[in-house]
Amino acid sequence: METVGIIGVNGTVGQKLLSQFKKIKTPFTLKTFGRNDEIPALDIAVLCTDNPVSERLVPQLKNRVGFLVDMSSQFRMTQGVPLVIPEINPHTITKTTRLIASPNCTTTGLVMSLAPLKPFYHFKEVFFCSYQAISGGGKPLLDDFHTPGSLYANNCVPQIGSIQANGHTSEELKGLYETRKILEIPDIKVYCHTVRVSVENAHSLGVTLRADKPFDLEQVKKQWNNFPNLIYSEKVITPKEVSGKEETFICRLRLDVEDPCVIHYFVTFDNLLKGAAMNGRQIVELLLEKF
Repeated sequence: METVGIIGVNGTVGQKLLSQFKKIKTPFTLKTFGRNDEIPALDIAVLCTDNPVSERLVPQLKNRVGFLVDMSSQFRMTQGVPLVIPEINPHTITKTTRLIASPNCTTTGLVMSLAPLKPFYHFKEVFFCSYQAISGGGKPLLDDFHTPGSLYANNCVPQIGSIQANGHTSEELKGLYETRKILEIPDIKVYCHTVRVSVENAHSLGVTLRADKPFDLEQVKKQWNNFPNLIYSEKVITPKEVSGKEETFICRLRLDVEDPCVIHYFVTFDNLLKGAAMNGRQIVELLLEKF
C-alpha cells in the first residue's frame, strides 16, 4: 500500500488537505509532518509549505519520495515541472515525473473557465480583476483581518503579493505566466489586476475574454456545464454561497455591447478548496490511480 505524507499539516491548507484526503477511495497509508520534522521515505509527499521551506525541502526529499506535490509557487514556472489542474492537463504528469506544482488559487479559477472553451475558440486576450478573500493570505492575514483597525476590514486593497520592478505585483504575474503554462497557449495576452477584498473566504474574478470569432453563448454555457467541477448559473452567485463547495461557479455571462468576439462573465470559487487543498487531493488521487 502506498504511503502518502502531508508536510506542513498544521497550516491552513494542510488542515484542509487532511480533510480532503478522507475522500480518496484508493487505499493508502497517511503520515503527517510539521515543516521541520524528519521526513522518511514516502511514495507521495504533498508540501503545504511556503516558498523558502519548499525550496529547502525539495532537494532533500527528491531521492526519498516517489512524487513530490508542491503547493507553493516556488517551482511553478520551472521548466520540466508540470503545473497541474487534473481536470485540464493530467497528461503533463508521467511515470518519470518527480516534482509537480499546484497552481495559484486565482489562476485556477480563471483557467477552469477557459479550458472548456479552448477546443472551440482561439483566445486572443483575457482581462480579469480579482476579488480575493482574506483566507488566501493564510492565518496571519486572517488574524490581521479580525484585529480592530485592520486595513482589510470593510475595504479593498489593490495589492496582493510584492510589487515588482515593472509595477505589477507577484500575484498579477502569476495570473499571466501560469495561465499560459497550464493552457499551453504561450501567446495569449493576460491582463491582470488583483485586489484583496473584505470577504473571509472564496475568491472571485470579473473576466473579459476575446476570441478570434463571435461567441455562441449557448455553446459556451453547454461547454461549461459539461466540464467536471464547473457550474454555470443564470442566477447571480456570490462568494458567500460557494464557500465550502468544491465546484467553480460562473454567472453573469453576456456578449460585449459592441464586439461579438468578446464575452464578459463572473467566476467565484472556494480558494482553499479548488484553489488549493482540493486540487492537491485530486493530484494525489491521479498519482495513486495511474502510477
